[in-house]
Amino acid sequence: MSTANDAVQDIIAYQFNDLSLLTEALQAPGSPIRYAGTRAIPDGNKRLALLGDTVLELALLEHWYEGGSPRGAGHSYTEIEGNNNRLAMVARQHGLEAYVNNDPSRRGAVANSTLANTVEAILGAVYLDSNKDIDIVKAVMRIFTIGGV
Repeated sequence: MSTANDAVQDIIAYQFNDLSLLTEALQAPGSPIRYAGTRAIPDGNKRLALLGDTVLELALLEHWYEGGSPRGAGHSYTEIEGNNNRLAMVARQHGLEAYVNNDPSRRGAVANSTLANTVEAILGAVYLDSNKDIDIVKAVMRIFTIGGV
């Protein structure tokens, strides 16, 4: 049986050089896992999610800019494609909920905000692992059907 890391790598069609980044991305806040490799992760995937949110916005805005749409359209585009409900839906459609290492005190379905953070954290992890190659991040976003990038 494959591990969560193997399954997620198959889903996103990206093989990590540093699997600890993906391990971190799959840790919800409150997860009992406190280290990814040698890196302390007391807040789960929150740090990677913050980075991933910014990388997601950059990739979306590059795509918007190339299309020549007005400035207001760029703002709306990032709000629609990058909002938590949309990202949680993406996570569920791709079966990521099964691989999130959630806070053991939380029973039942993984919260939308946790799923959205996990998608952002995966994008952040891919960005770092790929030596900050935004085109590789965009390839993962295409698999997730985020933004038509």
